[in-house]
Parts: sequence; structure tokens; C-alpha cells
Amino acid sequence: MKTLDRAHPGQVYYVDRLLPGATKLKELGFRQDAKVLLVSLTGELAIVKVMDARLALDMSQLKQVCIKDQLADETLLGLDSLKAGETGIVRLIEAEPKTRHHLMDMGITRGTSIYVRKLAPMGDPMELHLRGYALSLRKADARQIKVVLQ
Repeated sequence: MKTLDRAHPGQVYYVDRLLPGATKLKELGFRQDAKVLLVSLTGELAIVKVMDARLALDMSQLKQVCIKDQLADETLLGLDSLKAGETGIVRLIEAEPKTRHHLMDMGITRGTSIYVRKLAPMGDPMELHLRGYALSLRKADARQIKVVLQ
């Protein structure tokens, strides 16, 4: 069971459930499958974005929120299966650590929106648009990036 106090800042998560006694959090918008973003974590305090609202929570409140990486009804696809003009949200990178770090250094992290701009005539590489810049990526690398269609 992963709780919000163990989340990585800047990553998107979803509320799995709240532990008993978290009624105040329920009133603040923490409901099952609600999208949660840990904006910052400093010592015992955190800034959390939930339901388009930014909240300041302490560590005891973060420990009451159980989170998950993706929604149960999401279908994960390899980025290589998207066609030109489609957009996907990164959920997972299934690659060797060295390759995963290389992709993350290029800005491909969980929660990132990636637009497939075009494909080369033979289908490889793919031209992607993410975080305000264009990136060409081989299909073999794109296959290791799991996304959900947006």
C-alpha cells in the first residue's frame, strides 16, 4: 500500500482509498480515482494539487491517502502504436535502467503529454511533441513507453 507521503514530487497519482479518520480530506476533494499531484514536499509540509485545487497538507494527512499509479480501467499502449495526430499520457517506462534514465532526461516522465506529430516514410523514427519541443524517437524506444490515449 503506497501512501501520498511516499510519492515523488511532480508525478501524477490517483487516490485508491482513504484510511479511516480522513473525513476532512474527503471534504477537500480526495475521492477514489481523483487525480493527485504532489507539487512539493518540504520537511513535514507538502503542497498537493487535487481536483484543480492546491492544498497544504502535513505529513500525517499525507499518510492517510492511499495512491495508485493509474486508473483501473485504463488501457496501456506502447507509444509506438499511436498514429500521427494522436496524443498519449505517459504512465510507465518499461526499459532497462540506463535507457529509462535517458528517456527521462529527455523529458519523458510519468504524466507527460506526448503528441505524435508525424512518422517517417518507413514508420521509423517518430516525431513527437512534448514539453514545448520536438523529439525524434526510434520505434524500439517508443515501444517501451506505455501511454493512455488522451
